[in-house]
Amino acid sequence: MTPQTRLLLSILSILAVVAIGSAGYMVIEREHGLSVLDAIYMTVITVSTVGYSEMFQPSFEARLWTLGVIVFGIGTVSVAVTSLITLFVSGELRFLRETKKMESEIRNMKDHVILCGYGRMGELAVKEMTRQGVRVVVVERSESVAGALRERQIPHILGDATEDEVLEKAGIMRARTLVTALPSDADNVYITLSVRTVRTDLQIIARAENPASEAKLKRAGASRVVCTQVMGALRISNILTRPNVVDLVEMANKGVDLEIDEYIVTAQSAFTGQTLRESKLREETGASVVAIKRIDGETVFNPGPDSVLSAGDTLVFVGPAGVSGKLDNIH
Repeated sequence: MTPQTRLLLSILSILAVVAIGSAGYMVIEREHGLSVLDAIYMTVITVSTVGYSEMFQPSFEARLWTLGVIVFGIGTVSVAVTSLITLFVSGELRFLRETKKMESEIRNMKDHVILCGYGRMGELAVKEMTRQGVRVVVVERSESVAGALRERQIPHILGDATEDEVLEKAGIMRARTLVTALPSDADNVYITLSVRTVRTDLQIIARAENPASEAKLKRAGASRVVCTQVMGALRISNILTRPNVVDLVEMANKGVDLEIDEYIVTAQSAFTGQTLRESKLREETGASVVAIKRIDGETVFNPGPDSVLSAGDTLVFVGPAGVSGKLDNIH
């Protein structure tokens, strides 16, 4: 039974006891002209066992009715009050308020990332995205994991990510990216396929535990597939053959002294229509553009100084830490 239901039933039980008890007193003692307030007063002092003072000399029938109110009313009210105290003391009502607040926050989210599965990979991904200011909603089926997410104040939906209504609660129609990182490749394929049918424009990043599942995920509609086994093997190979390059990339990812990032040129950007030489990116920021991904999908590596920047181009650059935040301030 949900906390809302328990709260409602407890309040209704108390009101029912007062209403039925008062109605009985009014019917039995009609000749005394008992008012509604007096009847409620009699019921309350009876149920609460206060017995302050009676409003009239009760008849035989009224005494029997009082016995009934004592036996059934006190038991019902005691259970209801105990339930109310438990709700307050255990923090269930506070949990309910926090849940409602979080659901409202998720409903107002737009262009966020939905992460399905908060395992080891999901936890690290959320930590890094949060560090970079990306808004994330986690979909997790484990109640214990959801409790940890609540403690860390990470927006989340408790439920099975393979169910459409759960993804709808997470804002799938307003999100910009879906990351499915469940341990089961079959679940990741299913989620990718079902989401792609309703959002053809959505970026979907899928985890593959088995390298053989990569092709299936791409056929299902995944924009990109991350296979942990392949990435681990490549990392080991790179550490053995190109250790200095690995150290450089790790330093950039940590944002200590170096940064590898991307910047999308908009129609309002000061760089639109300029060449790399005219933009003076290197002179003003110290960043070097290593690639330009055109809006049509073409990628120009190591672009020359006369390469023209157009709206929609994505610049991939290497520069000092924090340079990405300075690009919008260049005029």
